[in-house]
Amino acid sequence: MLLIDVRIKNYKCILDSETFSIDQLTCLVGKNESGKSAILQALYKLNPVDKEDTYDALYEYPKMYQTDFEAGLIEDGDTVVISRWKFTAEEIEALEKQFGTDFIGDSTVVTISNGYKNKRTWDFDANFHALFGKKMEECGFEPSDRAQIPSYDSIGEVRAQLKSISTLSEAEQEFKKWFDASFPNDRLDAFAEKNLLQYLPKFSYFSEYQKLPGRIALNNFVRKSSEGKLTANEKVFEALLSLANTSVSEIKESNKLEALINKTRGISSKITREIFTYWSQNKHLKVEFRCDMAKAGDEPPFNDGYIFSTRIENTRHDSSVSFDDRSAGFVWFFSFLIWFNYLQKVEDNLIILLDEPGLTLHAKAQGDLIRYFKEKIIPKFQLVYTTHSPFMLDFSDILSARTVEDVTDENENILGTKVGSKVLSKDRDTTFPLQAAFGYDITQTLFIGKNTLLVEGPSDILYLTYFSEKLQELGRNGLSKDWTICPSGGIDKIQSFVSLFGGNALKIVTLTDYHPGDKNKIDRLKKSGLLETSHILLASDYTQYSSSDIEDIIGAAAYVKLINACYELTGDKAIAIESVKDGEVLHSTEAILSQNPSVHFDHYRPSMYLIKHPDIWEIEDITDALDRFERVCSDINKAL
Repeated sequence: MLLIDVRIKNYKCILDSETFSIDQLTCLVGKNESGKSAILQALYKLNPVDKEDTYDALYEYPKMYQTDFEAGLIEDGDTVVISRWKFTAEEIEALEKQFGTDFIGDSTVVTISNGYKNKRTWDFDANFHALFGKKMEECGFEPSDRAQIPSYDSIGEVRAQLKSISTLSEAEQEFKKWFDASFPNDRLDAFAEKNLLQYLPKFSYFSEYQKLPGRIALNNFVRKSSEGKLTANEKVFEALLSLANTSVSEIKESNKLEALINKTRGISSKITREIFTYWSQNKHLKVEFRCDMAKAGDEPPFNDGYIFSTRIENTRHDSSVSFDDRSAGFVWFFSFLIWFNYLQKVEDNLIILLDEPGLTLHAKAQGDLIRYFKEKIIPKFQLVYTTHSPFMLDFSDILSARTVEDVTDENENILGTKVGSKVLSKDRDTTFPLQAAFGYDITQTLFIGKNTLLVEGPSDILYLTYFSEKLQELGRNGLSKDWTICPSGGIDKIQSFVSLFGGNALKIVTLTDYHPGDKNKIDRLKKSGLLETSHILLASDYTQYSSSDIEDIIGAAAYVKLINACYELTGDKAIAIESVKDGEVLHSTEAILSQNPSVHFDHYRPSMYLIKHPDIWEIEDITDALDRFERVCSDINKAL
């Protein structure tokens, strides 16, 4: 069954969340104390992995209305979760085979609710005629039996007709026994709990604060396990034992402790390999398990029996630290993988609920975690998680985000936590992670591509685009379509830009203007090692002059013709070609136009004019320019 949408009521800070949709991957985003955790906790108890986790009105009912609830003054006050589900095609096939063709009627949607009575209710469009007809057939009904129950389109009809039969045949007795057990009242609940519950996924909840303890006192662990008092962290260790195919009872026996270590080392090796597929921060870590006798002088309970400890070895620095002293992000990720691998071992029909996953992870590691979600979890299970980090949002699927906020009306009356099925919200704090994620993604993808060509400014983009397309029209070599051209703002900004984005698996080439005063800047960029020397291209490389801008690659004659057309300079106001020097095209033009008060010159306007009037030049005007730009494009493309 797939969860379609949810509405949560009467739970902690949630008065009525309103209905919100659930996708294969759903992210609940909102600021601290907005009610995100309460949503997951309420949903978890609809059908929890641990059956002992039930709703408790004493601790979980909204305090402001608890007295009214206990007095019976709140209508439908028991209900916490109202959820809608859809059967999969495979489930429909199995149900119809078991209960008759079209058993679930025209709709495949099932509404399942639960609350403080801790008793699920099921509602769906069941085809009782198909269900009862098939069961009568299985019970061996004769035509005479059928005649006594002529109408069987509802539970109530069948109940009344069975009651009216004075003497039941053997087939009718068998049918009545099944019917009374399946339908103690006129609702579907008992029948569904017995026959449909197997299709309902169990919810598994894991929070940011659940972590494998660095040390476990085994005697104390065995005692707490037998009493059912294990903490959430100790349950992660219990999951580790299960993965190692061992148990609490086995670790009581000291002669099996060596086997325990060997088994857990095997699991550690498996999980370590898996984590480093998705952990790009440090590949030089290794998890090791040890089991030592307790020291009498240690604090209880670590002064008795054997102590199971987990340590992290840094193979680069040849050092080892306690698991508890390692970075919180790595500890959480390792603990989460233990838990998730254990879940997959014991359950195959789950919905995963993660509360603030990766909160302590570096931003890039949070991106690795999202990749893990998409590659390992959602192909198998639906996943709902909470966050307030922009780096925990999957911008390729931003519509999977749901905003969560604690709302008041215009009179400051408390309305409680609301969940929006749209990613928009009026509250700026709520939408901040979305805005940040959007801005980061725009920076990464709109202006920056996998293959990025850095130029000085927007005019360079237009000139390069124009000449590249002109070359390709002539069957010559232009820029590859794989390049994204990005303005960097000048040679001063390039090093900072590459430092910020160059480590993100991007291929970066820069084409920059060059003047004698830029030599030290270029030398520093080359020595930094941030870019290969062959990826640093200077405009002067394509002219015969030591000082050049992209306008010098165009050439004086062609650029003057463009300027005169752009600024409508004719007659004696037109710039003469011989007045502009090659190697100083831009500087000469700017100096001449500064003498004309009617003209305000800027670098961008001529390039924009060229794009709007691409036929301004005859081919003979730009023959040399095309040759130079073809060399530029070829050198840039070599980086691919």
